Amino acid sequence: MKADVCGYNPLAVPWVPRARPAVSLSVALTLAASAAGQSAASRTFEDDPPGRPPPGFTFHVVRRASPVAWTVQRDAGNSFLAHPGDPGGRAGFALAVLEGAPRGRVSVSVRIRMAAGTRSAGVVWKVQDPDNYYLARLDLDRQDIGLYRVVKGNRVRIEGEDDLELDRSAWHTLKAVQESENIRVYLGGIRVLRARDRTFEDRGSVGVWCAADATVHFDDLRLDPRSGNADSHRGR
Repeated sequence: MKADVCGYNPLAVPWVPRARPAVSLSVALTLAASAAGQSAASRTFEDDPPGRPPPGFTFHVVRRASPVAWTVQRDAGNSFLAHPGDPGGRAGFALAVLEGAPRGRVSVSVRIRMAAGTRSAGVVWKVQDPDNYYLARLDLDRQDIGLYRVVKGNRVRIEGEDDLELDRSAWHTLKAVQESENIRVYLGGIRVLRARDRTFEDRGSVGVWCAADATVHFDDLRLDPRSGNADSHRGR
């Protein structure tokens, strides 16, 4: 397991390639179908008025002078939560945290489309405050997915995978499941990361994360603390 400490540049995360299996992750993602599970709670944003922040969220900015307005937007009949990129906020990032904190097992997923700016966004859980949480981040500029713990604002990479070869303009579904110290991260229904970590054992909120200069759309934020899909994964 690799762990790289990231200081105050949240995007500069070194990664040392490891030996790879014969079947690449990009091929596995192409061949596998995404399984749609039932959720205990979900936010599709269809009932939220466009042009306004959706209720039930708290918004945070880190390493930026001022926040931008998260709003619900509609495109081709679909509603989603949008973060407009701030060109001056390249060194910062933003969080939209759903109010409330699930107990015990956590399963949270979201659909993400990165429209412009730094194409780096993800899902967060066990959020204690804007400086302490777990993060599963998809970076389409680097074609990389990583699992991180953020402690006192410093991000540490627990596990990761690169060379994804994903469409930069498409919607991608990212999911994280945690049971006790066991963490699994899924991309498009495929388990791509697995790790153990006990940093945050208390209850915590869930939400979404993105680079401050990124224009990102989030949809179908689903939280299911009770049950999850069976693993669909490649050999590791």
